[in-house]
Amino acid sequence: MELIFQEQTVRFLAETVYDGLCQEQTAEMTVPETMPEIARIVDCFGTVTVQNRVVESGSVSVTGGIQAGVLYVPAEDETRLERIDVYLPFTVTKKVPTREDATLFYWGWLRSIEARFINARKILVRAGLCSELTLLSPAELSVSCLGKAPAELACLTHTYPLRLPVCAAEKELQLADELLMPEDGPGADRLLKWTCGVEIEESRVIGEKAVFKGSLRIRVLFSSDSGRLAAWEGTVPFSQYAELDRAVEEGGVSIQPILRHVEIDTDGQLDSRRLLLNVSLTAQITVRADVPVTLTEDAYALRGSFTPSWQTLPLSPLLDSRSLPLTANLPIPPEAERVLDWTLLPDCPAQSVPGPAAPSLRVNLVYFDRDRTLRGKVVQQPVQTDFVRAEGEAGRCVLLPGGGAALRAGSLEIPLRLDCETVRAETWRNLCGGTLEPAQGGDRPSLTVRRVSGPLWEVAKAGGSTVEALMAANHLDTDCLEEERLLLIPAGRIPAKEEEA
Repeated sequence: MELIFQEQTVRFLAETVYDGLCQEQTAEMTVPETMPEIARIVDCFGTVTVQNRVVESGSVSVTGGIQAGVLYVPAEDETRLERIDVYLPFTVTKKVPTREDATLFYWGWLRSIEARFINARKILVRAGLCSELTLLSPAELSVSCLGKAPAELACLTHTYPLRLPVCAAEKELQLADELLMPEDGPGADRLLKWTCGVEIEESRVIGEKAVFKGSLRIRVLFSSDSGRLAAWEGTVPFSQYAELDRAVEEGGVSIQPILRHVEIDTDGQLDSRRLLLNVSLTAQITVRADVPVTLTEDAYALRGSFTPSWQTLPLSPLLDSRSLPLTANLPIPPEAERVLDWTLLPDCPAQSVPGPAAPSLRVNLVYFDRDRTLRGKVVQQPVQTDFVRAEGEAGRCVLLPGGGAALRAGSLEIPLRLDCETVRAETWRNLCGGTLEPAQGGDRPSLTVRRVSGPLWEVAKAGGSTVEALMAANHLDTDCLEEERLLLIPAGRIPAKEEEA
């Protein structure tokens, strides 16, 4: 007897992640003649910006730059700070087999940035850039589905809601805004340093739209009109939506923002308390949804014999997605009298191997020592987490700032967030064909007794019975026995004399 199958087409986006792409960008910078010579370098900071992402046959590439700045104390006045702007272009290229209709998402972060003194008019800027490339390619699988199974065949069938990427989108944002610093604080006569980060706080799918809310976190170091150095931090909230190419009833939204351009400056009015902000960014959006896939993972004959044909289905569904709040307490250097500013450089290496997540945090500190001399220092320490990846699991872990840091009792208390996604590459077996042959004579007992444990499916298969018959005969309410016990096993195959009758 030939079995009849139908074909189910599963459409999704095949996701391939290339992470751990680290490179060093360097640039030599000469101090302009209009600026004073360098006595001492105090700080270096930077922001990763992206210009182009290109998908070609056989390769993908990303071009961008690091908008960096160097703060130094001039030789002629050690109570003053000067800033030199530096731009470090970069290109990230990966030779990969890909289709030209694939979507390329990028995430880049600075794990370190520093400036070194060469001479009074020349410095070397070195930045450690890490990149993650994600390719989303249209894919489909044809899954054989057995119609109504004949009574002579026992089938182990499950429907799995596999969480897979189903659509991707992008949203360009232009944020031009004004930030007002507090009236009870100093105004900014000269803006010396700024850092800008994007935080996505909420996202969801509504029909054919991905809706999300977030904020820009801006931190500035400035010199007031009285010459005093001060720092201030503020946020600019935003809410947006992006059109999707299909409606999704229920899905999880993952948003990776990339900055394209950042400008922050003072306008010289309102006692210099107004900051003008102009930021371009792209929100890269991935929507995952539960795609139901029905598989017949095992089958055997209750009457006669069965010769099956199998297909293998390789998939990597999302097993888990979580955001874990963390706190790092960074000890302040003992020589520091007053901490003035800091730059957070969180780093989380690729977690393609099992074990605990091992992120680290690098902080560039600016402070006054006990002699009231302005200093800079780089401090690095590991961040303790409870997240552990099991054998065979992979995915990404991203360590992000979780809010504003604060000075408390001799340490810098830094709220962080560890965003983790876990996938497992698995190959499922599915029945795609087979031939059922009639029984060839011979009697067998209609009831046997055995001491067994484990899944009832395996017990029924070995005894030529069914799970339903086992549960009914033994008054069971579970299909898996954790401990060994004595069971009545009714026969599922009919003896040859009954078949002939």
